[in-house]
Amino acid sequence: MTAPWHRFAVAAVMAGVAASACSSNESSRDAGPSVIATTGIWADVVANVACDGSVTVEPLLAEGADPHAFEPSLADRARLDDAMLVVANGLDLEESLIDTLGSVESDGTPVIEVSDSIEALAAGSDDDPHFWADPTLVRDAIGDLGDALVTHAGADRAAIADCVAAYEAELDVADHELEAVFAAIPPERRLLVTNHDSMQYLADRYDFELLGTVIPSASSLAETSPATIEALADLIDETGVPAIFAETAQSSRDIDALAAQVGDVDVVTLHSGRLGPAGSGADTYIDMLLADADLIVAGLGPS
Repeated sequence: MTAPWHRFAVAAVMAGVAASACSSNESSRDAGPSVIATTGIWADVVANVACDGSVTVEPLLAEGADPHAFEPSLADRARLDDAMLVVANGLDLEESLIDTLGSVESDGTPVIEVSDSIEALAAGSDDDPHFWADPTLVRDAIGDLGDALVTHAGADRAAIADCVAAYEAELDVADHELEAVFAAIPPERRLLVTNHDSMQYLADRYDFELLGTVIPSASSLAETSPATIEALADLIDETGVPAIFAETAQSSRDIDALAAQVGDVDVVTLHSGRLGPAGSGADTYIDMLLADADLIVAGLGPS
């Protein structure tokens, strides 16, 4: 996809801000990471909010790890303790990390949850943690994230304000681009069947219907059942859904079983909860959103 000219303008603004803080960036890199974000997605967002280079940012989770299931090693705990700030998604996304993050905070490392800045959608009796699927919610949260970087990581307030404004503009552009990409899918084909309940925010923002999930939970640690698979297979047959969606961070075993039962349906794997490797075209948060949008259109677009 060719980005419109105003995305290049935004990038130029951010490059100018970063250049003005070159010496700060060098000293911060020499000192090692000062901010740890739980996932690659949030590490990328934080790095954009700190685009002046006044802090360094690293993800806690290794590439390919499921944030629902990740359990930290002793080395991971040491990294968290040494950080000036830890940024988590919240809403129990990092459910196997909850005790560790609480302990880290008790020991003196500030921990913030980005979800505190947004209004969550419900997922059964819980709140849905997958709000990054809607870039307008991330845009609404980054001002608070910038304040946390100033308060806890020593970032320069004026520089962070410039970075926040530039990234807000990029996220607005991404939102408009997603709307334009999804416009290729007729309303009657905007039906989503997913591996687990992770696309509610995307559906709410871009007018999709969530037809069903193989794992009927916002947690990938939950389990499906033969009855769920059978009911979804019947629903897919009735509606003629051409594609169902797996995720790179979770096993595709159950959704492959669903596809096998249906017979005539494609399984499309989305990045969804994690960035792609360097050079993949999905290795930043915004690029991941756009790459997944292209995959969804390829799966559900006009026949």
